[in-house]
Amino acid sequence: MTQEFRPYLPGVLAFIADEISDKLAVRLAELKGGREVYIPKNPGPETSLAKLVGLENARLLYKHLGSGKLLVPAGNIGGQTGRRQRVAMLLDQGLSHSEIAAEVDVHLRTVERVAASLRDPERQHQGDFFL
Repeated sequence: MTQEFRPYLPGVLAFIADEISDKLAVRLAELKGGREVYIPKNPGPETSLAKLVGLENARLLYKHLGSGKLLVPAGNIGGQTGRRQRVAMLLDQGLSHSEIAAEVDVHLRTVERVAASLRDPERQHQGDFFL
């Protein structure tokens, strides 16, 4: 049984993946993760959202989410911060380091480093020493 990889998509990205498509949710996370996008009431081809995701997808987003500002979560696509937050959340849920590494698609050593930094807040801010 081969299962297609599906990245961690938090909050509204999971909703978009379920209602519209994984591809659109991933595209939004890659291009706008951690930032806001505006969904207009009547998306036209000239709107920034339509230029970002295509006119039909912009209209689907409006249909499912309404108009207004949308804060796009980063997920694990959003780089180190998204992965670190996901690792921390799964550690809180009691998953093993190996399970977390597989779920978040990171090396086991990365999970161990995040776990250690959460146990010892001094390790979490080592970079501040050089400021």
